[in-house]
Amino acid sequence: MTKLIKGSKGAAYIAASVFAGAVASILLCPMESTRIRQVTDPEYADKGLMTAFPKLVKEEGFGPMFSGIWAMLSKQVPYTMAKQVSFDIVAGLLYASLTKKEGVTADDLKWIVSVSAAFIASLFACIFSQPGDMILTETFKGSSGKGFFGIVKDINDKGGIPAFFTGTGARIVHVGMIITSQLVIYDIVKQALGLPATGKH
Repeated sequence: MTKLIKGSKGAAYIAASVFAGAVASILLCPMESTRIRQVTDPEYADKGLMTAFPKLVKEEGFGPMFSGIWAMLSKQVPYTMAKQVSFDIVAGLLYASLTKKEGVTADDLKWIVSVSAAFIASLFACIFSQPGDMILTETFKGSSGKGFFGIVKDINDKGGIPAFFTGTGARIVHVGMIITSQLVIYDIVKQALGLPATGKH
């Protein structure tokens, strides 16, 4: 499996982003559980994260804090994969296409490519992770008491596949701007440290 991934650039991109998304889910899940408790439980409402988190662990242990891990994975893995992989691939395609013109070099295009690829990546990230965002929202509402697949069924029963994409437009405007900014800053810092711009290799 490792040899197969190493032999394919695309597979390596996907594997790295899936791993990163999974790790992020594990780290974020207890924080999200704490945040939801702060919003829904008056005993936690006036406490900061550093106070509420240990209190919750002491009262309930670590296990319940990961009750939403599958919902978190369903959002974070597609989000990270779509964001990182599409940014690399789109940037590479733009460089390959635009540098075909005579007299145009990759250095002339790096900022145009960086911003364009980041914006396109933000669209992919928002769209691919929207179903997971809906599942995560319903999970942490805690009203149904159902498991991951029960929540998926509930959303599907409400409106089929379109129900999983409710609010996508608003999320693209809000989260899309954040992702675009993140990726452009990431590319700027890379270049400032002497590394090639994303896609320019």
